[in-house]
Amino acid sequence: MASVSQQGQFWDRVTEQAQPLDEALRLIESLIPTEAIRDRDVLDAGCGAGDYSAAFGQVGARSVTAFDVSTGSLRLAVGKTPAGRFARASLSELPYRSASFDVIWSWGVLHYVPNAQAAMREIVRVLRPGGVAVVHTLRTGFWSSFEAAGAKLFSAAPSWVEPLVLSGGERIVPLVTRLLTGRRPEEQTSKTVRQKIHERLFVPGEQRTFTLEQLVKGFGPSVETSQAHPPVADLLNRNMSITVVVRKPR
Repeated sequence: MASVSQQGQFWDRVTEQAQPLDEALRLIESLIPTEAIRDRDVLDAGCGAGDYSAAFGQVGARSVTAFDVSTGSLRLAVGKTPAGRFARASLSELPYRSASFDVIWSWGVLHYVPNAQAAMREIVRVLRPGGVAVVHTLRTGFWSSFEAAGAKLFSAAPSWVEPLVLSGGERIVPLVTRLLTGRRPEEQTSKTVRQKIHERLFVPGEQRTFTLEQLVKGFGPSVETSQAHPPVADLLNRNMSITVVVRKPR
């Protein structure tokens, strides 16, 4: 099992393409009413390059706190939200007091965390009564399981394999995407094909997938967990992701 340090080192060397601010805002506003963000304390849990942190600041959050396992990503994030509070941490062991945040946003992080059960408990712990958390992760299914198996194989492969797979994927994926959807990848997502392949196949460790039932059970009976359907880009319509909204009663 890969350590948090190994995953951090991986993201340090992978240049993450910035997500357009309007795209980050569109996703946030499709899931959380603006009035639930303004003058509230927000945690961007696994912030990456900080695009969502910046978007929450623009919406009017009272404070934006964020963390990531990658120091390289954090350097980018700090530059986008100078007033934010940033730390290097893991989702499974949060350095925050219980009931610290009104809004928690964790986009594309949970499936990388070695101890996903602990991560879900931590989200519930630091969420305030009346607060809301949004968690976007990989859905259990054929395609996500297929890619997870590939990730397990490639993450342990010799270093010379990675550039060959990335180079081949950059040529093949756009052709397949155009053939099946009639649209180029860049018309459907702000991420490059290289970035997509990197984050799907070469992150150290095992990537987990989840059903709605597993997420409901993982967050526990003290909160209300329901599925949401945000406008997420899906290059080949494979339905690989799942988004849940977690609400803690007052």
